[in-house]
Amino acid sequence: MSASITSGNPADWPIWGHDYVVRDLVAAAIRGPRHAYIFAGFEHLGKRTAAITFAQALMCSAPPSPGVPCRSCRNCARIARGTHPDVSEWNLQRQQAAAEKASTSKNLSLNIATVRDISASLAMRPFESTYRVIIVDDVETMQETAQEAFLKTLEEPPPYAVILLLTTDAEILLETIRSRAATVQFQPVQEFIIASGLEARGIESALAHEISQMSEGRPGWAILASQNPPMLDDRRLRTEEARRWIEADRYNQLIEATKLGEAFSKDRESVFVRLSALQHAWRHDLTSGLEAADLDRVTTAVQALKSIEMCFSDLDANVRPKLALQTMVLQWQSSQQ
Repeated sequence: MSASITSGNPADWPIWGHDYVVRDLVAAAIRGPRHAYIFAGFEHLGKRTAAITFAQALMCSAPPSPGVPCRSCRNCARIARGTHPDVSEWNLQRQQAAAEKASTSKNLSLNIATVRDISASLAMRPFESTYRVIIVDDVETMQETAQEAFLKTLEEPPPYAVILLLTTDAEILLETIRSRAATVQFQPVQEFIIASGLEARGIESALAHEISQMSEGRPGWAILASQNPPMLDDRRLRTEEARRWIEADRYNQLIEATKLGEAFSKDRESVFVRLSALQHAWRHDLTSGLEAADLDRVTTAVQALKSIEMCFSDLDANVRPKLALQTMVLQWQSSQQ
């Protein structure tokens, strides 16, 4: 197992950064957990790793210190493998696998049938432990009817229940769900922590720092990229394309926006990938500007990032693609004048 790479975490959890999250969860494991938590933040920040480690902390049979799992006892090992009878994970992948087995259509959102299965699982008392831990990922996709059904479980959970809801955006959830759970917000991790973590895994220093800069503060993405050269090469290519677009003159910026707008109806996904690469490039400029106390650079990057977010929203709202993309580029230009 990889060591914790932290800047002061009070425990040896396999979490890179997120010191305040670890401190709070260690304290919760010591005093006794709440019935429900919402782990919120972008993909690949470490939410699932934190959920698994929290479950281990609650059930470890040989903790080296209070609230700290050994990660090697039988309980910890089974939780890590997904075979502990009192810990279960639910997500879109599991739901889709069940749909294929039953020869029913796939669904891109957690549905009410899955919620009923989760509630049925919670109704069973723990077989071996004090707690039954339910980890539900992809919660941002949960249908509103499914959320309403799940609310009944949250309103009167059994005393042994610990429910961990993992989502990219807590605000998507019903307020009645949010009010019945403690929200734990995961923030992007500093680049030097990610680079240190990669170096601890045997990645050469220069490559570790390059990956950390590309990661946008997401340790999970950094680990995947370090193990997958084609994935890393693709990110390099996308970043170079984005940088050329940003650094082009006004005329060629608009030409590129027009080309993408014309291609949108045939290949939406590629356009969204290009926009995501633009976000990465501008975020890097924002970080560099903040570090250098360069107010003009910071202002330019913030304006550009707002324009990209608006472009995403416009495209989702079926605004004409060429208009949405050209308007985005014009915002860059106005920010550079």
